[in-house]
Amino acid sequence: MAAEATLSSTTVSTAFAGGTSYEAVDVYTRLSEQAPYVFSTEYWNAFTSPSSLTTSTTSTTGSPTTREISRSITSSPSLASSTNAAQSDSNHGLSGGAIAGIAIGCTVAGLVIGAIAGFFFLFRRQKPQGPKARSQVTSYNSLEKPLRSAFSSPFPTERLQLDHFLLDSSSDAEISSEMRSLSQLLQQHVENHYHMQPVSLGVDALSTALVRLGLDQNSTMSASRLASLAIDPNTRYKAIQHVIARVTFASVTLDGASPLSLLPEPISSFISLMPAAEGHRESAEAVDIALTRWRQLSAFLIHPIRSDRTPLAPSEDVSTHQAEQLAMSLNSFLEPFVAGDRQDRYEQENHLREVIVECVTFGYLLFSQPSEYRYRFEGGVRPNYIVVFPGLDRISDEEGYRYPSTAQPVVTPMVEMI
Repeated sequence: MAAEATLSSTTVSTAFAGGTSYEAVDVYTRLSEQAPYVFSTEYWNAFTSPSSLTTSTTSTTGSPTTREISRSITSSPSLASSTNAAQSDSNHGLSGGAIAGIAIGCTVAGLVIGAIAGFFFLFRRQKPQGPKARSQVTSYNSLEKPLRSAFSSPFPTERLQLDHFLLDSSSDAEISSEMRSLSQLLQQHVENHYHMQPVSLGVDALSTALVRLGLDQNSTMSASRLASLAIDPNTRYKAIQHVIARVTFASVTLDGASPLSLLPEPISSFISLMPAAEGHRESAEAVDIALTRWRQLSAFLIHPIRSDRTPLAPSEDVSTHQAEQLAMSLNSFLEPFVAGDRQDRYEQENHLREVIVECVTFGYLLFSQPSEYRYRFEGGVRPNYIVVFPGLDRISDEEGYRYPSTAQPVVTPMVEMI
């Protein structure tokens, strides 16, 4: 009996370069049951296929008596060796050491590239070229988070953060409304607590009291002139309003002549230690700018609740003891004109203290403003008129620069004929 050959085959379609594919058959044969299997791969039917790889597999087991191969078979040693090499590579793959080496190399290369890119980026930010680049860096830094970068200037960021807590400018309408209320309060006080009867004191005694209050003899409305107007019943109320307003507002201005300042004690002490201004224009302008910034920062630092962003307010000591002392100093001039008995004098002193506190509160509001203001008692007033309540002029902008020619009027003085 003839030896029976057993056949086990796998047919695949494999794509090679150039788009040419071959059908491959893996043949397992043995001549007898005792003989070992013999393996061979044969190729035939070359055809053209797409560039993508397509694989189909068909497994068949049988004998040559039941299955007959009708195609002519040709073998290609070169294609066989290529296929065997590819199968060997796919079976074995890369070793563990090779994979670890590739991973470490990629990591090191990534770190080096990242370091070079980071250095280049920081170098470009640190040294911008030309004015356009500098402006771009400045605008970028102004939009950054408050955390300061080591490569950016700290000044714009710090200035922006500080301005968030400093007081914004009050409008001219708000300031004018406050001053109108104060003028009405002062007028009511004078009309309700002082009489129109003749007095026995002379001009010299009254003018001496006015000089002690800080009203000098060199101004247009001198102390002796005011004393004469106060003695005359027809002009008494006007003179008293002028004296109270002038002395009270002087107590809360940085250049006030009042012997008793109602500004916070650290503020008044610092002002008293400042030397006289120098004659050079540049120096004077620098002092004005520095004083503006110092005034804003002082109002912020002394404020008991800084986050409120409200004007500085008089302390309890200022509203009670210091205001009472200023009222007693004013009464050294006003006492001869106070009407009524002892109870009336007590009410006059209490109400005068309330008027002082309201005026001082307004003075603290102006002290906290970014711009600088000045009360006007004389400028532009005709000789036969007296200021019964002062005007208010803005003399510098929010940065401390003085206006070159004339100040900006905010409130006009209230004047009456004498």
